[in-house]
Amino acid sequence: MLLPQLLVLTLAVGPALVQAALFPKDSLVKQLDAKGFKKAMKENQTSLVAFVAPWCGHCQRLAPELSKAALGLYPLIPTYAVDCDKDKNKRLCAEQGVKGFPTLKVFPRGGQSKPLDFTGDERTATALYYWASRAVPHGVTKLYQFDQIAPWVEANKGEHRALLLNQGKHIPLLWQTLGNKYKGRITFGLHRDRQGKTSEKYGMEKGEWGTSKVLIYPAGSSDYVRFEGIQKFDSLSKFFDSVVDGTADLRTANEEARQEELVLDETELEIERKQEAQRIALAHGGFGSLIDFEQAVLTHGKDYHGKQGYPGMMGGGAPAVPVAKKEAKEEKAAATGAQSVAAAASGQAQTAAPGTASAPGSGETFVAHAGEAPGDGARAKDEL
Repeated sequence: MLLPQLLVLTLAVGPALVQAALFPKDSLVKQLDAKGFKKAMKENQTSLVAFVAPWCGHCQRLAPELSKAALGLYPLIPTYAVDCDKDKNKRLCAEQGVKGFPTLKVFPRGGQSKPLDFTGDERTATALYYWASRAVPHGVTKLYQFDQIAPWVEANKGEHRALLLNQGKHIPLLWQTLGNKYKGRITFGLHRDRQGKTSEKYGMEKGEWGTSKVLIYPAGSSDYVRFEGIQKFDSLSKFFDSVVDGTADLRTANEEARQEELVLDETELEIERKQEAQRIALAHGGFGSLIDFEQAVLTHGKDYHGKQGYPGMMGGGAPAVPVAKKEAKEEKAAATGAQSVAAAASGQAQTAAPGTASAPGSGETFVAHAGEAPGDGARAKDEL
């Protein structure tokens, strides 16, 4: 009599246990129901969504790969999963055209844009990472020459403009996601200042390798404000919100940003510890050989280990400023009348759902435009 009872109990709790084990405990893949999905789609951001079923073997094989991709994308491109086996989610999955599991979609601008279906040959972490990161409709304008900056500033004078000066040849993912988030409210540009010559022309320091500068031109102005806060997603978003709002004093907002300290809780620290190694793996297909790593360095720039920084930042964390150096800067600023401010960066077939055919595909100190006074060093490094 005991065996049948155990069988019934196993059948009853089995799906829940499978679902709980589908993604690792520390996975950054967030589970969504229909209500949560609707809320997520209201955000003007790119997101990766996996529609899965806990009994699906291909979904179980996908889970660790998706978790690795989510770690690399965090926090700039959120990664979600919807359990289509739950009754409360079945209508949502049908509306999204889910006919097989797993079904992977990227929503470039939440519910404002048509989702893109994953049709790659391999559902690996690397493939998913690059697929999602390349789907960000950022609208960032590359300004290759110094002489292109002033015309760009004037051509968009009726709008708020954000210009990133950095040393890499690629647009940092952070800058792309910000361009996407504030599309239609702030115009974004990028100029490669590899040797710091442009910075010097604007009266700023060249900056060490891997540093970047964020300049904000408020609507109607040809003068910029240099952002002096930590170059991470939430800090820049807070400052840009002040810019868009139009009622906030940018000098006050910038001073608040400058005073911010980078404080990570234990969870964020653990994510940061794992993230660098995972991004290196994602950069070269997950292989760990020296040849692969050397290729990653060639592709992503020198000192690859040191420039990745905390999650959501354009490179290394905000370095501590020695007290003596800080006081010297303040004295110099007071003597020259300069005021610190900132303006403002595995080929697997799908499992068909019960009763359906398999779906195809798987896998504010304003500074004159010329810049008279040198500003403080950028507090965060650029991530390529």
